[in-house]
Amino acid sequence: MKKIAILALLICCSITLSAQYDEPTAPDYKSIEKNINNSSSHLNYEVLMERYRMGDSTMTIDEKRHLYFGYVFQPSYNPADTSQYNTRMATVLNKQYFSDQDYEEVLQYAEALLKEDPFNMRALNAKLLVFAQKNNVEAYRRTAKQRNIVQQAIISTGDGMSKSTPYYVIKVSHEYDLLGFLGFKFGGEDKIERNCNCNSLTLAPNRFGVDKLYFDISPTFEYIKRKGSGKI
Repeated sequence: MKKIAILALLICCSITLSAQYDEPTAPDYKSIEKNINNSSSHLNYEVLMERYRMGDSTMTIDEKRHLYFGYVFQPSYNPADTSQYNTRMATVLNKQYFSDQDYEEVLQYAEALLKEDPFNMRALNAKLLVFAQKNNVEAYRRTAKQRNIVQQAIISTGDGMSKSTPYYVIKVSHEYDLLGFLGFKFGGEDKIERNCNCNSLTLAPNRFGVDKLYFDISPTFEYIKRKGSGKI
C-alpha cells in the first residue's frame, strides 16, 4: 500500500486527469476504433492528429486517449523500434559537448523518428533540448504540449503496480520513455509476463521503493500475430 500511495502522489503532482477518468481506465480498443473512423466525430483520427501536431493543450483526456491508442489502427503503425535514427541520435546526444551542427543533427534525427512514430518521447525530448538551446520558445511550448498529451494518455490507464493495473502502451519502447517522467531508471530486466499481455521492467533503487512496473502491450502482440513474426 505504501508503494502505491507514493506512486499515486507522484502521478498526481505530475499531471491532472479530467473528471471523466477519476480512476485509471484501460483503453477500450473496439470503441476507440469505431470512434476514430467516424468522419463527423470530434474523435475522428485525422482531426485528432492535426490537433496533436499543433500542440493543442485543450484536448480532453478522452481525445488524447483516442489519439494515442487509435494509432494502432493506422496503416503506419509498427511496434518495432529498430530505426537507424535511434542509434544516430543517441550517438550525438552522448557527446559531452554539442556544436551547432550537433544540435542540427539531433533535430534532424528526431524529426525522422517522429515521422515513423509520432509519439516517440525520446525524439520529443530531443527536440525540447534543441529548442531550449536555440531559445525557440514557440516550438518548445508546442513540443512540450505534444509530449504532455502522450504522457497523459498513458498515465490515465493504470498505475503500473501489478499485472491487473498496468500502464497501457502501444510500443515497448514507450515503456522506457515513460520511466524518466515517473522518476525512475531502468533496473536491467525486461520480461514478458506469463498468462497476460504484459511486459515488466525492473527499476533501479529509488526513493519510492518501487521494484517493478507492468505494461500492457496487447497491440504489439496483435501485430506480431497478424504478421506471423516480428521484433519488438
